[in-house]
Amino acid sequence: MKDNTKLTVILCLYIFFAVINNTMFNVAIPFIQSSYDLSSGQVSLVSVIYLAIFSVGTMVYGKLADFFPIKTLYILGAGLLIGGSVIGFFSTSYEVLLLGRIVQAAGGSAIPSLTMLAFNAFYSQEKRAAGMTLLASMASLGAGGGPVLGGLITSFFGYKGLFLVTASIVVLLPFLVKLMPMSVSKKGSFDFKGCILLVGAILLFVVGLSTDSRLCLAGIFFFVLFVYAIAKAKVPFINIALLKNKLFTTVLFIGFIAFMVSIANLFLLPMMLKQLNGMSAFAIGLSLLPGSVISFLSGNPVKRCYDKVGAIKTMQGILLLLGIAFFSISTFSGQSYIVLAALSVFSYIGFAAIQVVIGNYMFVLLPREEVNTGMGIYNLVSFVGGAVGPALSGKYLDLKLLPFLNIWNHGNVFADAFMLLAIASAGGMVFLTVVSSYHAFPEKQTAGTMAEGEKSFS
Repeated sequence: MKDNTKLTVILCLYIFFAVINNTMFNVAIPFIQSSYDLSSGQVSLVSVIYLAIFSVGTMVYGKLADFFPIKTLYILGAGLLIGGSVIGFFSTSYEVLLLGRIVQAAGGSAIPSLTMLAFNAFYSQEKRAAGMTLLASMASLGAGGGPVLGGLITSFFGYKGLFLVTASIVVLLPFLVKLMPMSVSKKGSFDFKGCILLVGAILLFVVGLSTDSRLCLAGIFFFVLFVYAIAKAKVPFINIALLKNKLFTTVLFIGFIAFMVSIANLFLLPMMLKQLNGMSAFAIGLSLLPGSVISFLSGNPVKRCYDKVGAIKTMQGILLLLGIAFFSISTFSGQSYIVLAALSVFSYIGFAAIQVVIGNYMFVLLPREEVNTGMGIYNLVSFVGGAVGPALSGKYLDLKLLPFLNIWNHGNVFADAFMLLAIASAGGMVFLTVVSSYHAFPEKQTAGTMAEGEKSFS
């Protein structure tokens, strides 16, 4: 393609809407809870189910792109995202609302992986570098700006207005059809059995965390079947051999922890600000605006830190920052929203930073031919962590235990919820420190193109 500027704009907009489709609902969750008289565990499913399906969907579309044109799959994904938004907007019950979120996730998960593949397929190396950097910035903007937009829309139009925001991408479809070339499809086999078992395992497990522990056991059983199935498959859904790389699995675990605590934070903050501070949706979104803006601007400083001190030390610093942020929020929960908003800035920065560092580091850690597969597994694991976070947080709030973890604040259950996030962050930092003391992690850029701007979208 000689001129991809217009296509870049369209892809940037799709990435933006795909990301805010999850983040803007976080502000609306406490208001959905009160509308349907739900427990914290039940309402967490609004985020949990979306992220659970999103986690597998990113890999499914990436693999389907080997057999079907990227353009065809992109249009399918956009259509499902729009269709789910319509279902959610016209929903009259909580169950139908969840159905809308499920269909949204089935479509929205196409956008991150297919966008990256589109840049690899249709762009020159020079334009790919600038374009991917812009896409990563749009993803950060969507992650940060989602709560603000969600608060604004929920305050004036109700939470159903959020579905209309996502449905508005229908106006982009004609431009996508016109501007995106048709790639060549290939012949091959797709591990449908492995895919179905993995989807079942993740859904049952994370939904079980929010609702019924027996579903967790069923999810574990499905996962055992999945491992057995991919071991026998000629072309397995996930290449299990890559998971034997101890350094790679260590980084996967850190990504899981970082996403788990960060998405749990995005779930807990609006709940706390509404229940303890009595804030409106718009006020909640506005109070989170500083963190959104600063996290958006933090990408380049984080990348410079990564280049200077290396990935491991940078990840240790990020986990420490997250731990301190959550401990501080725990200590001051129930007090001035201004203080809480200021403290939340550091949690936002940590979430954005971990994505920049791990996204870049995958191209150092893995051989070039394994990077795409590795990034697919990383996205899967991190989004599962993102689903587990709010599931566990919602379940913990439902237990209504007397707060005891933070000796400086025994006033509310949110103090202990954020204290648990701080403990998990600190645990991740200790784990990384111990592993890095026994194993030599590579630090130099050797095989990748991440320095050219290719980052994971979350």
